Amino acid sequence: MSYYLTETVVVIDLSLRYRESVTGLADSERGFAHLASAARSSSAVFWRQAKRWFVASALIGVLVGGAVTVVHWFVYEVLWRQAFRWAANPLGTLLLPAAGLALSGFILMRFTRDPSIHDTEEVIEAFHKHGGVFDYRSAPAKVLAAAATLGFGGAAGLEGPSVYVGGVIGSYAIRKARRFGFTRRDVRTFTIAGAAAGISAIFKAPLTGIVFALEVPYMDDMTREALVPSLIASTTSYLVLVSFLGVSPLFYAAQRYQVVARDLPWALLVGVLVGLVARAFIWSYRLASELSRKSGLPLWVRTALGGALVGILGLVGQVLYHDPLVLGTGYDKVQQLVSGGMDVPETLALLMLKTGAIVATLGSGAAGGMFIPMIVLGASAGALVEGLVPSAGLSAGLLPVAGMAAFLAAGYNTPLAAAAFIAETTGGAGYVIPGLLAAATAYAIAGRTSVSAGQRWRRESRVERILGVRVEQIITKDVIAVPEDITLREFVGEFVVKHRHKSFPVAENGQLTGFIGLADVNRYSTAERERMHVRDVAVRDVVTAKPTDTVQSVVEKMAAGDFDRIPVVDEETGRRLVGIVSTTDVLSLERLVEPTLGDDEDV
Repeated sequence: MSYYLTETVVVIDLSLRYRESVTGLADSERGFAHLASAARSSSAVFWRQAKRWFVASALIGVLVGGAVTVVHWFVYEVLWRQAFRWAANPLGTLLLPAAGLALSGFILMRFTRDPSIHDTEEVIEAFHKHGGVFDYRSAPAKVLAAAATLGFGGAAGLEGPSVYVGGVIGSYAIRKARRFGFTRRDVRTFTIAGAAAGISAIFKAPLTGIVFALEVPYMDDMTREALVPSLIASTTSYLVLVSFLGVSPLFYAAQRYQVVARDLPWALLVGVLVGLVARAFIWSYRLASELSRKSGLPLWVRTALGGALVGILGLVGQVLYHDPLVLGTGYDKVQQLVSGGMDVPETLALLMLKTGAIVATLGSGAAGGMFIPMIVLGASAGALVEGLVPSAGLSAGLLPVAGMAAFLAAGYNTPLAAAAFIAETTGGAGYVIPGLLAAATAYAIAGRTSVSAGQRWRRESRVERILGVRVEQIITKDVIAVPEDITLREFVGEFVVKHRHKSFPVAENGQLTGFIGLADVNRYSTAERERMHVRDVAVRDVVTAKPTDTVQSVVEKMAAGDFDRIPVVDEETGRRLVGIVSTTDVLSLERLVEPTLGDDEDV
């Protein structure tokens, strides 16, 4: 008996051990399966990011670098090389810019859908308003228009079409690659990456390209989600361009600068001066643009007149200094200023004449960039200060370089890009400290002024964007207004019941005279409604909105008075009824403001 009992115990023990081993093996298999799944998931994330950040960014950088190289060659080797021969002649100085800008305006007017926006400004607008999507069919014409401006001596910069070409290539490539897993948000991201590649290539300055593209959409923020794609695209575009044009810096500084404490107050002074000059320049540029738009003249006529003014200013320089100072992008003038090759009168003449030429060129509506023109003005202002204090013992070229950084920071609200630019384009890292000081000072003085109308102050949540929408974008213009001479019974039957609104504006001959709601009528009996008229009950002290008011102000008025509808009146008289805005209109913005195409996703 004990034998069988012992055998039974042994069998049970072996069975339990077998079960434990099988269970342990199953747990191990599940564990390995979990690890394998995690590994596969991590691998998928890695390859997705590699595809998004490295493969796509590098490909866009190569395409942009090649395109910018072609544009550079066409403008400088084909157009400007021939035009420069004519520019040495007074008649050529006078006529060339007019011909080039007239051609630029004609191309924009004839071959683009929206000739009013181009270059860097269009990249900013596409990023903020259109999810990074451009009118791709107009892109070749807009690049040619900029080439006409620059190739015939217009006072603009080649970085404008370069940024535009980069943004268009980045956006178009990712839109076409949507089937590979890219999203609409990626289109916006790679618009910025392409723009960074454009700046990197044209200035041979990859860090400047990265920082400028990240800074320029906002005045007080950065497009942080585009950092890694911009870094890779900028690097590859730089490598493509320098393989054709070499790696030498854009400007040559005669000596390597090392920071000296006594120089810093002068950099601060340059920042103050340039900040004030930049504010005046931005005001004059916007005024010229506004006058040009309101003139009613065809675009090509406006740009031709702007070009004629550039030619006259160039002729003044030709007469005074035997040099059409204002024609072209101005790289050679920056080099002269940094090297100390201009005296004070010539520097002052360059600052004044170039300011007029830039305003005439870009204010008239011609295509071209604003970056390098502002660099020329900043270098001129800095050189002017340096020339007026020769006894200060300043290092040669310091203040022109600091002025470059200061003007760019003030004009485009990009202080970090300004510091990176002077370090990379001069090859002198020592300029960064005084450059940053001047840039920060000018940036603070400039405040919220900018040459770009499309820049936004900072990133906004979706709710903030909704509240910032203007009333004119959501109002109902087909207003149902109540006449004063009908009875309250007629008002209820013909308006409240028929149109299913609880309140209505009261108007005579299109002029708002009051407001009446069902709650006002309910205070009276049926008999009283038969004999009383709307004029006897309507509220005369009406809360109104204007088309330019924001949704936020309307919502506050609705909440304060417990209104569901507010009449909208014209700006001039404040009495003519132009529409009505309701809570339904406000709520409809939830659908209209698309989260994936908006400014950002920080809700």
